[in-house]
Amino acid sequence: MKKFMILFTVLAMFFLVSCGGNSKDGDKTDTGDTTVDTGDTDTEPTDTGDTDTSEPTNPADPTDSTDPTNPTDPTDDPTDPEEGGSWEAKYKKADEHAEKVSEDVVKANNDLGMKIFSRLAAAEAGKNMMISPLSISIAMAMSTNGASGENLDEMKEVLGFGEMEFSEINSQFEQLIKSLVEADKDMVLEIADSVWMDDEFAPDVKQDFIDVLTEFYDAAFFTEDFQDEATVTKINSWVSEKTHEKIDKIIEKIGPNAVMYLINAIYFKAAWTTSFDKNSTSEGIFMLSDGSEGKADYMGFAYDQEEPEFYSYSSDWGDENGYSVVRIPYGRDVFAFYGIVPNMDNKTNIDDFIAKIAADGLENYFSQLTERKFPVQLPKFKFKYEKSLVDVFKELGMQKAFVDGALMNIADGPHAPFISDIYHKTFVEVNEEGTEAAAVTSVEVGENAMPSGFFATRPFVFVIRDDRTGSVLFIGKVENPKAE
Repeated sequence: MKKFMILFTVLAMFFLVSCGGNSKDGDKTDTGDTTVDTGDTDTEPTDTGDTDTSEPTNPADPTDSTDPTNPTDPTDDPTDPEEGGSWEAKYKKADEHAEKVSEDVVKANNDLGMKIFSRLAAAEAGKNMMISPLSISIAMAMSTNGASGENLDEMKEVLGFGEMEFSEINSQFEQLIKSLVEADKDMVLEIADSVWMDDEFAPDVKQDFIDVLTEFYDAAFFTEDFQDEATVTKINSWVSEKTHEKIDKIIEKIGPNAVMYLINAIYFKAAWTTSFDKNSTSEGIFMLSDGSEGKADYMGFAYDQEEPEFYSYSSDWGDENGYSVVRIPYGRDVFAFYGIVPNMDNKTNIDDFIAKIAADGLENYFSQLTERKFPVQLPKFKFKYEKSLVDVFKELGMQKAFVDGALMNIADGPHAPFISDIYHKTFVEVNEEGTEAAAVTSVEVGENAMPSGFFATRPFVFVIRDDRTGSVLFIGKVENPKAE
């Protein structure tokens, strides 16, 4: 009984203390000094337009929520631990940016891409090749901000921008880039831009040029010694990082006249909305362009798996101009892979078929798609491609951009910068889980002005003169120092 009374007394005292504490808390005045407002805008991530997103998830990782075999509804994961905020909110924001993108700018980018693609394909008969129209257009749009006068008009004409003011074009690219990143939780799409300047050239680069590329393209600016071999490593390291090591370098060495590089990098990785089954992949025949038979690993769905319906089109197999199109979606079904193949009775070689697509307009090949059951035989593939685009742009009518003084809006005199090279590299892999791809476009800006000093590295004139009277005894030119 005594023990019971002691226990009862202890419990009663605990109860009284607890009640007293609660009463004091209730009487306390909130001065706001110790209150943390979790809705404070200072704690929210600021949208700077930065297109270099955090470390991406791996769609092929079975432990990842983006595993294509276990698609996750965005509402299942209401917050992003990195950024804070729902994926639904991110989708809404990305889609709002997409609605602001002009059809004219998209058409210009796609038409330019098809023109370049069809010309390169014809020159690469029998070879795998791929370009990124978006990467090329972004890099060239950045470069065109340095042009003026007739050269600006010519560049805008070739790029398809016509009479559009460049302030509008820059704004459109800003909206386009923002619409692409964070558009799908089952997809990684990173877009990064940088400008690399020689330390002797950088002080003369116009602030307006820097401001425009910073504001609309979120470009990072770097000043380096172009005579130092370490600069090549730095540029290539940036490229490798932004493409997740799929493209390890964009330049071999810095040319003697190079003063600036404008670089765009794109990295893409996405899971199929409905993934293929690895155990259903099987080897089959692939007909090569020369008529011989090759082999390919064709992907398929499991025998007990319900095959998805695809948006597709196929003309009659007896049509000698016939073709088939299939759309295979990624993630939440706003990005997709499209396959376009000539039918068996269409004897047109693939390069001529590509030229016809370019002439007809790529969008025309998507206009007849309908959703239905549609057998798909798609091979796995993986390859890299690289090419200088200077000759292609010259063929398209861009001539003045490669002449001294073409980009006078980049730097003040005595410089006369011009485009000295446009180099493009790509990577792609398509397998059962999805697609991984990367692209880099580098626009090299050069100038023929040399640093102070006499550099007889090209044909030159020499004079032997009597300086007392000014009489010239001899005058000549040297075309080849080794010729006697």
